[in-house]
Amino acid sequence: MKKFLTVAALIWVFFLLQTSVCPWIAFGSIKPNLLVILVASIGFMEGSKAGMWTGFACGLLADLFAANGVSLISQNGATGDLLGFYALLFLYVGYLCGQANRLFYPEDIKLPLMMITAADLCVNFVCYLIMFLMRSRFDFFYYLKRIILPELLHIILPEAVYTIVVAFIFYPLLLLLHKWLWCADRGSTE
Repeated sequence: MKKFLTVAALIWVFFLLQTSVCPWIAFGSIKPNLLVILVASIGFMEGSKAGMWTGFACGLLADLFAANGVSLISQNGATGDLLGFYALLFLYVGYLCGQANRLFYPEDIKLPLMMITAADLCVNFVCYLIMFLMRSRFDFFYYLKRIILPELLHIILPEAVYTIVVAFIFYPLLLLLHKWLWCADRGSTE
């Protein structure tokens, strides 16, 4: 029960930080994606089931926020008329990061940061691609050269770099919280 309440509080805190603080620290409309950091970290530390539930909850909050016409992902990816889009996307991110749970070693920070980076790149690329296809733009090679590559170089990659820089701050804190909850569940005093 303690883990559930802690994860629920983390989801709420990360969502509030994403919606209130991140716009203030944005560089040219590039914001770090704190929800991806949380979902990937919880999935990686706790496994697929916890990652999926965390991803679904974070995605549902993002969907409800996007219903007001504001996107948490990128400036061109508002999905206000697709309720459940982010919920499904973050659910998959939590599941896939949770599949790497057996590789989890608390001392190693490289693999989780690579997972967070890959998750952020995938979320942004899938969002952009789905929104691109939903607008009935099927001349793919023309739009690849004119729209997709500039979007990749000017929005998606800088956001991934910014997210990984912020993950250097948040991941150790999440890891410390994970260790504390793990010891509390085991009854240890370490």
